[in-house]
Amino acid sequence: MSKVIYLTGAPAAGKSSTTRLLAEKIPDLLIWEYGARLTEYLKDRCSTVQSQEDLRSQSAGLVTPQDVAEVDKLLATFVDNHRSTRPIIIDSHPVTKEVYGYRITAFSFEQIARLKPDEIWVVFASPEETRKRIANDPGGRPMISDEEARMHTGLQASVATTYGIITGSPVYLFDTGLPRETLIERMLGRLS
Repeated sequence: MSKVIYLTGAPAAGKSSTTRLLAEKIPDLLIWEYGARLTEYLKDRCSTVQSQEDLRSQSAGLVTPQDVAEVDKLLATFVDNHRSTRPIIIDSHPVTKEVYGYRITAFSFEQIARLKPDEIWVVFASPEETRKRIANDPGGRPMISDEEARMHTGLQASVATTYGIITGSPVYLFDTGLPRETLIERMLGRLS
């Protein structure tokens, strides 16, 4: 049976790099990278977004709840179409850092129930590691304090835990500060 994994974590936690490494190990793995899909959707709607860097830097000043709802529909259809054929990882982070604090655009009860992930994974890194990663590759992400990094990770984990409660799916938290080979080996063990 192919699993559907909902993967989340704060910015710079290692979601995208981890899913790329998993895809190298599992050639038929499908990855729905929410930020990339939202960027593509927004490119069609407005001319100010050309990249994920634009999306990250403008965030709530640009993305409306209606935009998120439309991409959520695309995601649900994608999962419905591929669930029984190939493993899927949904790379998403419903919590965003905004100029006023944080914004959470979580799935509704019905949406997460329709996705029905087999497992929910949260990736995290220490605040120091998170800040180092953002400094080395900002990619439109604002620099944050240690406390903001902790808060963001905690909020992401809260949403993931709520999803786990709603769907009855187990939630696993992975430390991306581990050596990459060890992390990928542990995740591959969960996917099999």
